[in-house]
Amino acid sequence: MTPLSERLDNHELLLLDGGVSTEIRRRGVALDENVWSGLTTKTHPDEVRAVHEDYIRAGAQVITANTYSTARHVLESINLGHEAKLLNLKSVQLAQQARDAVAEDDVYVAGSMSSMPPLTSQYEVATGEHVESSYRELAAVLAEAGVDLIICEMMRDVENAGIVIAAALATGLPVWIGYSTMMADNGVDVRSLRWKNRDDTTTAHDFDQMLEQLDTAGAQAAGIMHTRVEQVAPALEVLARQWPGPLLAYAETGNLVLPDFHFDELYPPADYTAVVRSWIDDHGVQIVGGCCGTGPEHIRALKEMLAAYGD
Repeated sequence: MTPLSERLDNHELLLLDGGVSTEIRRRGVALDENVWSGLTTKTHPDEVRAVHEDYIRAGAQVITANTYSTARHVLESINLGHEAKLLNLKSVQLAQQARDAVAEDDVYVAGSMSSMPPLTSQYEVATGEHVESSYRELAAVLAEAGVDLIICEMMRDVENAGIVIAAALATGLPVWIGYSTMMADNGVDVRSLRWKNRDDTTTAHDFDQMLEQLDTAGAQAAGIMHTRVEQVAPALEVLARQWPGPLLAYAETGNLVLPDFHFDELYPPADYTAVVRSWIDDHGVQIVGGCCGTGPEHIRALKEMLAAYGD
């Protein structure tokens, strides 16, 4: 396969998949109250593989293994920390099997590393020596499993993001960083996302200041994800002031009501595609896709837009 770095250097537009966990849920698989979609690799492997296959058929060039919520410290909340390695190896294997089964062109498998703590935890993000060890283990397992890149997803806290990014970079694999943001109450400032405590004045980082404190040297791409569609552009403007490399953007739509997801107020594929095109035109974004709530129909619409881009 052509190295991702070469494709980005050539200013190609790359298409990610859409939401993995929420698409599994939309197909009738219940999500765990602590590890969300983490157990579905074990309990519903055929459904997980089918989600990956459908995203590839829709046109995704990068698919994301179901490892968003399978770090050891998260699995320990349901007494399955000892299964962390096997579960993550299996998650990557399912994505690779999907690629082998249906891909006609190059498809890259990404491992996901996120800031998500156990969902019932009182903490927004997890930190500490044990958590740091857990992320290092996850990164090493993803590399051992043969992922083509690691995406650090929902980076929204200086301490946690620093741990995750460092662990991912230590593998030597390409690393993409996805920050999650929200608008401050004044409607102007961009803050880091808080989904448990939305008091932006006391708990959320100023996004500009957060970026200043993080060491991201060596990362291949960075951008905004797991953020409301209409709030992505302001965050991209902030990020572009400090990140000189390729940009990515993939937004969420619908509503999270832990541990479930409600597919109401979704952006229709055509409307979402129009917004994504504006990110490309106005902000120079090279990597696009969808996050929670988006599905294969959104990726198919994006594929058609990208195929005709520039015409």
